Amino acid sequence: MDCKLIDLHCDTAYRMYKEKKPLRSNDLHIALDKVSGFKKYVQVAAVWSDSELSDEEAYSAFWRILNNFKMEIEANRQSAVLCRSFDDLAQVRDGAAAFFLAVEDARILSGNVERLHELYDAGVRFISLNWKGENALGGGYDTNAPLTHLGRTVAAMALDLGMVLDVSHSSARVFDEIAAMSAEAKRPFIATHSCANSVAPHPRNLTDEQFMRISASGGIVGISLVGPHLCGAGTRRAAIADVINHIEYFLGLDGQHTVCLGCDFDGTDSLPVEIDSAATLYRLADAMSARNFSDELISAIFYQNAYNFLKKL
Repeated sequence: MDCKLIDLHCDTAYRMYKEKKPLRSNDLHIALDKVSGFKKYVQVAAVWSDSELSDEEAYSAFWRILNNFKMEIEANRQSAVLCRSFDDLAQVRDGAAAFFLAVEDARILSGNVERLHELYDAGVRFISLNWKGENALGGGYDTNAPLTHLGRTVAAMALDLGMVLDVSHSSARVFDEIAAMSAEAKRPFIATHSCANSVAPHPRNLTDEQFMRISASGGIVGISLVGPHLCGAGTRRAAIADVINHIEYFLGLDGQHTVCLGCDFDGTDSLPVEIDSAATLYRLADAMSARNFSDELISAIFYQNAYNFLKKL
């Protein structure tokens, strides 16, 4: 398969550490042998903050997860690379997997904003301030809480450092504040793994206005492959057709340069029925082609839109 992919979100690093699984080959959604068929493969790998841990415990866990992930990349350095910038990515050879780091739930700062510098120095380039509920920074998607003073300080510092703010798990009020701060800083912001609320109502999905504000900022949106995001609440198993419905809807909002993929591999057990890992994601490209998507548009959604965005790092 001569296909290129940039995926904006996975939880593989956490799962690898928690379940003691290697990067080379495993039974997770992502492994080097599962993505070897891609001519170009770039993955934004998020380190999730386990909700059962305190903020301070989660910060310590972040470093254990990250160090384990880095050791796995080093053990496979002929076929895996950790990138900190677009320049790093440009040097990755065809067939090798390139990874960028993200933090999912910045509560791990535990009130210490200087830790943001430590995360940046470790290679983190994408950061979401929330995951669920309220934390010291503000409200998650299931709340109506705004950013706290600390949250605004962290968001401003992240923008200054050149980190990309991710609003996929943010409340509507946090979204609005991050959009305004990003506009003032003349920086894009993104939603790494969210779908269209107009297609499937879900608090994690984006309204039309939110999608267009991300697009207007120069940001991108990764289509999630999580069943409830694709179909809404209910018992029906999602299918590839549901993924395409969300893609087509966002394209109708002038999103041809905005729509990407943010699969949430290893962060869900409810993938579309035809997709069981990164190895079978080509079936989505095949189905898009069957729905008369041009090769150029498929390439844009799978790779080029995110690639153009990464040039800004």
